[in-house]
Amino acid sequence: MYEPTREPDPVRRRERGLLRVGTTTRRTATAATAAALLLGAGYAHVLPSVSSLASDTVEHSTRGDDQPQAPANAPGSTTQQPQTTSGAS
Repeated sequence: MYEPTREPDPVRRRERGLLRVGTTTRRTATAATAAALLLGAGYAHVLPSVSSLASDTVEHSTRGDDQPQAPANAPGSTTQQPQTTSGAS
């Protein structure tokens, strides 16, 4: 006589599924975090000149006297008519 296989308890199946999803989510998040850290460290190692250029710019842009500098060249006059574009009609 045919006897159907007994299905596991639905509550247990649900709990096992939720546990499996939670474990997969944690592993994926951990792997993504590790990959981001490794890529960031790799880029920082490969491109050290970019990092040093950025720090040089910050050092040169912060002056202690806070006085405005005069432009290197004075603005010149022009013979062209001013051009104004307006969106109004």
